[in-house]
Amino acid sequence: MSEPFDITYKSLCLIPSKSAAYEVSRLGLDLTDCKRILETGYSPRRRAEDVEEKWLDAGNKTHNIVIVRAYNYFFDEEVWIIKHVGRFTKKWKVKGKG
Repeated sequence: MSEPFDITYKSLCLIPSKSAAYEVSRLGLDLTDCKRILETGYSPRRRAEDVEEKWLDAGNKTHNIVIVRAYNYFFDEEVWIIKHVGRFTKKWKVKGKG
């Protein structure tokens, strides 16, 4: 098993915020799952320059993650802060159906 902050994305460490750590735990995920969503997911919309959002479809569920590039003074380096991790069900309406 890897150390908590050894997981990187685009050569920067992935560090969850306090609320994101709770969300990851509640969903039964870990940081390697977050990295997989970031690497294999798709961007649903345009975000600010240092912000990325990725979605990954799994059956009828969609996982989403939002990360922000920041400078961590404790590690004295740039990192990705995980701001949000979620899962939702897409509900598509088909025209002409009830």
